[in-house]
Amino acid sequence: MLLLVLAGIALAAGITFWLWQPAPPKKVVMSTGAPDGAYQLYASRYRDALARQGVTLELRPSSGAAENLQRLRDPNSDVQLAIVQSGLTRHGEGTDGLVSLGHLFYEPLWLFSRGAHTISSVTDLTGKRIAIGAAGSGTQVVANAALHVFGLDQPPTHAFEIGGSAAAQALVEGAVDAAFFVGAPESPTIDRLLRDPTIKVASFHRAEAFARRAPFLSKVDLPAGVIDPPNDLPDHDIVLVAPTAILLARDDLHPVIVDLMIEAAREVHSQGTLLNGPGVFPNTLPGEYETSEDAERFYRNGPGFLRRYLPLWTAVWVQRLLLIGLPLLAILGPLLRFAPGVWLWRMRRRIYRWNNELKFVELDMLEGRGNPVEHLQLLKDIDLNLLNQRVPDAVNPELYMLRQHLRAVLAQLEKQIETDDRNPAV
Repeated sequence: MLLLVLAGIALAAGITFWLWQPAPPKKVVMSTGAPDGAYQLYASRYRDALARQGVTLELRPSSGAAENLQRLRDPNSDVQLAIVQSGLTRHGEGTDGLVSLGHLFYEPLWLFSRGAHTISSVTDLTGKRIAIGAAGSGTQVVANAALHVFGLDQPPTHAFEIGGSAAAQALVEGAVDAAFFVGAPESPTIDRLLRDPTIKVASFHRAEAFARRAPFLSKVDLPAGVIDPPNDLPDHDIVLVAPTAILLARDDLHPVIVDLMIEAAREVHSQGTLLNGPGVFPNTLPGEYETSEDAERFYRNGPGFLRRYLPLWTAVWVQRLLLIGLPLLAILGPLLRFAPGVWLWRMRRRIYRWNNELKFVELDMLEGRGNPVEHLQLLKDIDLNLLNQRVPDAVNPELYMLRQHLRAVLAQLEKQIETDDRNPAV
C-alpha cells in the first residue's frame, strides 16, 4: 500500500514538474529609441504601468527600430522587449525566436520638399536630391520602398543617407530638395517642418496603390486643422502611408509579463491619436511576425480568472499552489478512496493463505501422511501469528473462525500424537 501511495506521489510530482512555470521576473529589459523620440515616450508610460504591479521595466535607449530589432536577435543581449517598425523584415525571414505582442500605433511616412510647388506624386522627385533617412533606420526602409515602387531608386535621382533633425536642417538650408521622415505628427521635427512656410508637405494621392505594393503600409488620413486648429494646420487634408509600430518580444517571455505589457499598451494607446480613432490599437492584425500565443489568448479572453480578482503576485502564488495541489488531488484522491479496500484485501489474503496451510495439515492428518510433530509446530507458528495479527473490524469474524478451526485441528493433532506415543509401532 505504501508503495502505491509513493508511486502516486511520484506521478503527481512528475505532472507538476511538466506543467510547472517559474514565477514571473521582477525586472524586464526593453530597447526603446532616441531619448526624445516617441518610442522612449511610450516605453516610459509602460514602465510606469508595470511599476504599479511590482515589476521593473528597464529602458535601454537606442538609435531606433533597426537597432531594437538587432538587440532582440542578439543571443548575447539581455533585451527581451522592443518597439520595432513594420517592414524591417520580410515575413518569416529573420524572425525566429521573436513574437509580436500587438501593433501599437501608426508611424506615418512624411515627404517634405522645398520650393513653391507642392509635390503631388513621388514621381515628381525624379532627378532630385532626397534625404532618405540614416543608414539602417526605419525611415530608410520605407523611403527605399517608395522610391523602388515609383522607379526612382536609380540615377538621375540622388539619395542621401541622412535623417532626423540633420535631414530637416539640410532641407531648410537647401542641401537637399526633399526629405522622407517617419514619425508621429506631434514629433518636434515634423511639427517644425509643418510650420515652416518655405517647406511643403506631400499628400500621397497614390497611397492605396503604394500600400498594396508594400503590405506593411496602411493608408491614413490627416484632416485639415487637426494639428493646430486655431492656425488651421495643416491647411488641407493630407493622405499618408504608414507602417505600424510593433511591440516585439522574445518567444520565451513569461506569460504574465506578456499580459502586463498588453495591459500597459491598451492603457497608453487605446484612446486614439490624430491618425486613428479610439480602440484601433493595440491589435493583432497580420504582419511579418507571428503573434504570441499568450498574446492571442489575452486579446481574446483578457486576464485570467485569478488576475481579475486578486493582486498580481497573490494571483501568481495562488496559481502555483493550485498547480501543485490539483495533480496531487487528482492522483492521490482515487488512491486514498480505494486504500481501505486494498488494505482489507491484503488482510483477507493473509487469512486465506493461513487457512490453506491449515487445510493441507488437516488433510495430511486424516490420511496419515507427513510428520505429526512437524505439523503440530507449523500450526503453533500459525496460531502465534494470528494472535499477534491486528486486522480491521470487518475482518475480525474471519480471523476468529480461522483461529477456532485451527484450535480444533491442534487439539485433534495433539491427541493423535499422544495416542501414537502410547502405542509405538513394533
